Amino acid sequence: MAVQIGILAGLQSEARCLSGLVPPHRIALSGARLDGARRAARRLVEGGATHLLSFGLAGGLDPALAPGTLLLPAQLLTPAGGAVPVDPDWHAAALALLRAHRPIQAPVAGSDIAIGTVAAKAALFATSGGVAVDMESHVLAAAAPALPLLIVRVVADSAADALPPAALVGIKPDGATDLAAVLASVLRRPAQIPALMRLGRAATKATETLRAAARLGAASGFGLV
Repeated sequence: MAVQIGILAGLQSEARCLSGLVPPHRIALSGARLDGARRAARRLVEGGATHLLSFGLAGGLDPALAPGTLLLPAQLLTPAGGAVPVDPDWHAAALALLRAHRPIQAPVAGSDIAIGTVAAKAALFATSGGVAVDMESHVLAAAAPALPLLIVRVVADSAADALPPAALVGIKPDGATDLAAVLASVLRRPAQIPALMRLGRAATKATETLRAAARLGAASGFGLV
């Protein structure tokens, strides 16, 4: 059977890191929504994916991790308290390809909702042990537990940074930035502008790391082919 990697990301900006390296039909977007992640994961599996890759940004939970830190976890922690290992051979191959970026192998946590406050991040870090959190990996793992899984993520916001309201409303279901919603939120609460600018700078740094990781590994399926 030919290898076909199905890639689940949250945002169009994450998917653009794979542009020219991966056929577009192999990528599905959640729009940072649980129902969107479920539909996207199901589409990948029903489309014949033989391997599943969770790719994109993540929220930092471990205070030691700065934005731009590459994550290549050996294990995924689910919202229900379970633990799902990634495929060990695929993980080892990806680790060799991405070693220049010193990827962190500690587990990441999955969440059905956005973890936006500093208190919520601290609580999830304490209860789960995950060093970062995303909203797609656990959904992808649950969609086809028998398929090999790999997670490539980058910390976009540190544990000490709360997500401003505009960031939480600024994503369309198709993963595009909702500029109108961001502007409306800023007009209602202009005090969030410094935090929004800080988040933007961090996200830019994280996306640079994600793009570099894609250049190193995407064409080979991160060592799979």
